[in-house]
Amino acid sequence: MVTITNEKEIVEEKTSEVKAPKFNLGSFLQEVKVEFLKISWPSREQVSREFFSVILLVAFLTSVIYLLDKLFGTIVGFFTGGMINS
Repeated sequence: MVTITNEKEIVEEKTSEVKAPKFNLGSFLQEVKVEFLKISWPSREQVSREFFSVILLVAFLTSVIYLLDKLFGTIVGFFTGGMINS
């Protein structure tokens, strides 16, 4: 760091180097335990409900994409004179 006291004099100060703290496994595991206790776990009912919601949504979207693929394949096949998706 450089400090200017007047126009002719420049004073340089040595800055202390900042060193990273050493890794301490015991301290790390203690912090993990504290953070783990803060987790709010969902109930079994909530997990079950959301699981089936996701399965239904995936099945629905898969069906829509399949039907759109067949529709566009038929349209392209009509204009090209052949069936692309049989």
